Amino acid sequence: MEWEFDDMASTAYPLYSRAVVGDLCPDPVTPLTASAGVGAELGPAWAEVYAETGLRAMPGQGGQPRGSAEASARRADQLPVAMFGAYFYLNTTLLRLFGVYAAGADPMAFARQYLGERPDVPRQRDERPAMEAATDRLEGWVRGALSASPDRSEHTRAARRLIEVRAARPDLANGSDAALAARIGAVRGELREALRLYAHAELATAVASELLTRTTEDAGHPGQTGALVSGLGGAVTEQPTARLWEMARLIRHSDKLRQLFGQGLASVAAQLESARNGEVGRLRSALAGLRAEHGHHGPAEWELAAETWGTEPRLVLSVLDVLRRADDSADPSVRAEQRARRSAESTATVRRSMRGSPAAEERFDTSLAAASRWLLTRQRIRQVVSGLHHEQRLAARELGRRHVDTGLLDSIDQICMLLVGELDQFVAEPDRFGESLRMRAYDYHALATYQPPFVTLGQPPPVVRWPRGATAKTLVGRRGITGTAASPGSVTATAKVLRSAASPAGLHPGDVLVIPTAGPAWVPLLPSVGAVVADAGAALSELAVACRDLGIPCVVATVDATSRIGHGATVEVDGFAGTVRLTGRAEDAGRTPPARIADQPTSSSA
Repeated sequence: MEWEFDDMASTAYPLYSRAVVGDLCPDPVTPLTASAGVGAELGPAWAEVYAETGLRAMPGQGGQPRGSAEASARRADQLPVAMFGAYFYLNTTLLRLFGVYAAGADPMAFARQYLGERPDVPRQRDERPAMEAATDRLEGWVRGALSASPDRSEHTRAARRLIEVRAARPDLANGSDAALAARIGAVRGELREALRLYAHAELATAVASELLTRTTEDAGHPGQTGALVSGLGGAVTEQPTARLWEMARLIRHSDKLRQLFGQGLASVAAQLESARNGEVGRLRSALAGLRAEHGHHGPAEWELAAETWGTEPRLVLSVLDVLRRADDSADPSVRAEQRARRSAESTATVRRSMRGSPAAEERFDTSLAAASRWLLTRQRIRQVVSGLHHEQRLAARELGRRHVDTGLLDSIDQICMLLVGELDQFVAEPDRFGESLRMRAYDYHALATYQPPFVTLGQPPPVVRWPRGATAKTLVGRRGITGTAASPGSVTATAKVLRSAASPAGLHPGDVLVIPTAGPAWVPLLPSVGAVVADAGAALSELAVACRDLGIPCVVATVDATSRIGHGATVEVDGFAGTVRLTGRAEDAGRTPPARIADQPTSSSA
């Protein structure tokens, strides 16, 4: 099975991984996303940033794309991102080399910030392929990344442009098909620029964090980077977490709203539609404001076919259904303030150990300020990217909805099986595409049943040789599972294995959340959990950063925790050591999570 956008792996820069891109694009990429959305602009954006730094791959070193004419148009110098089996991969060879040239770091140590301590990542040092490096430009770029007062005008303009694009949104329901098709392409320029800023922020975050890590290690305080930059409030102020928590408190302390949620989410959604006054009306108003500003949030924000809070209210209602069960003591704002105080204490301890070395103190202060700033900047720009992508999604879904009504399409998401170059022809002669879109949708959903390898050295095996599905089994043995320590703390509680943030039913307050990815889709659930264990991710993943902000123990890069830990088993999560150990089994271990849970929160050692 081949997808028409699949690339050939580079022979000169052969190591690819799902790091970064896997957290943000956990699912296969549809043709419309690949040709008009994030998929069309992500690789060029990363390539542009590498060129800005003065470091880029030598021309002619990469593999050639295969497949359709659209795919063949992708240039070989767009190597930073590739697609295999409809899944995005980041060229990790280039990431490692960037760490060497830009940060002076060991190539493995630099990339470990994104890969964690996974056993499936090649451990040998890469031979350095031929690179073009403009030393002066690269040094200037690094100085800018570490500057205490950088020019933030670009990021401000990007955020303002998103507001303008939203404000200029036409009446989609009453516009023509041609206007909808035009809307999908109208924001590509802004999307490309936002993705460039995002790639810039990713690399700047890594450079600053690597320098901070080395500085604290030299001062005799290894493993302190996460503690030093935690508690910044990013998980609270830059995500909708605080507003969700307020709504969850409204529900928890209202007999009427608790009864309403007890009837199931379908009933909640139906009654909210008509509510205007009282507690239900207040909740409706708060929810409408949240969805207007954060409607792009969802389990796969960078996929146009995916449902989000803005297109499916029950996605956000399911989060509220989980959060309402948590005790008031789990208030994320209070927890972030506590972590901020601890971070300040850790900072003072490290700085005291550097007295007598002004150079070390200056390097420490510079890297700490830069790492803190870039972590928040990265989060803000990611929101801009997701918001712009959502504008494309809304137009595409309206076009799809119309042709579901005519009977041409079976489901709205089938519109995303179109290529951007086919949109005008589809508008003119839609009947020509019905059968082909159904066939593409069949292939796409077949691809989604395979598990992509996290890392590949050179061309990955054909998709049909990838594993399919996942069979849960209880973790056995005292050694348990080892991953990367991403947020300190120790918790023993019941494990709940979830495959998608879209279906959090069965998650009780204080449970250990066991998940496949470490992306932002999981962050809204964090106030309710006792600890987090993720197959993927690393110290710089958004989920790990949010866990540190909220003081939640977290272990990432476990590779296969979701298939080795039985649903309902009791596990001990050690966020200091990066380990997960089985302490007991539950009767429902390995079974499907219950559809609903009791209204009152359960007790937990968390």
